[in-house]
Amino acid sequence: MGFRYPFLIIKKAFRNLYFLMFFNGFILASMFYFKMEASYENGLFSSIKTSIDAQIDTNDTPDSVLVKSMNVCYQLMNPRLSTFNTAATDLGPEASLFHSTAVDLMTTKGACGAYSQVLARIIGTYHYPVRIGQMKAYGYFGAHNVVEAFTGKHWVVLDPTFNQSFVRPDSRLASFADVQNDWAYYSKQVPRNYDFQYRYEEVRYTNWSKVPVLFPAIKGVLNLTMGTEKADGLCIRTIFMNTYAVYYYVLILLYIPIFLLTFRQIIKTKIFPSQDIPFTFRNLIKYMRPRLIGTNSYITR
Repeated sequence: MGFRYPFLIIKKAFRNLYFLMFFNGFILASMFYFKMEASYENGLFSSIKTSIDAQIDTNDTPDSVLVKSMNVCYQLMNPRLSTFNTAATDLGPEASLFHSTAVDLMTTKGACGAYSQVLARIIGTYHYPVRIGQMKAYGYFGAHNVVEAFTGKHWVVLDPTFNQSFVRPDSRLASFADVQNDWAYYSKQVPRNYDFQYRYEEVRYTNWSKVPVLFPAIKGVLNLTMGTEKADGLCIRTIFMNTYAVYYYVLILLYIPIFLLTFRQIIKTKIFPSQDIPFTFRNLIKYMRPRLIGTNSYITR
């Protein structure tokens, strides 16, 4: 029997007007919730940007704006780390299921991943292109996350977990490649509590093997259309940083066919004399017309 019986149940449910009306209401309520949470999260990061703006003066450069953004991120998150970042802490579905950036901001639950997600959102409010790098350490990628931002001329690397940026000999902020190519020089700039396993050996921005077949196929298409170098630097995670906004737009796409199906079922149930009548524009006009002119008789030709 396989999937036939569940499929028949679903098919029957989507022909039931009462179920469709309930489903419409559920989707609309969910859309309202996700839109409300997305607005709240946008407001949080807008407030953080306002706080950073108050520290910026005419002498600031893009590099110094990024460093000030990282400092604020660290000051906001680091005091909460010892409170929330324990295995015993259960923050419910908002943290485990949806896991928005607001949860990362409020709890720092997720360590370097949380720091990086929040800093990426903050930098995004300044409209700098940003990506999260999954550093290779202890033999695997993702052992530590860092943030990279493009200032208009070059990429710079920031490590919000340690409130760490690297300064080149010419006083510019260093890129990941700069640190990777001269770790002996840049390692002298790290704080005392730094984990020296994080030596900037390798980095990736998207785990293209996470979903077998699908992700490698997408990567192959991107290699052809964007070029391998740009595709390697693409960070999918930053595209979906506003989790609630993503859910909201996904539900809009889902709601359109559900609404059209519900509208169709209302017409067939309330307007057509029989649900066996094909739903066509001609039949719609034919059976709507008597109602519009105030008669119960149907006009046939």
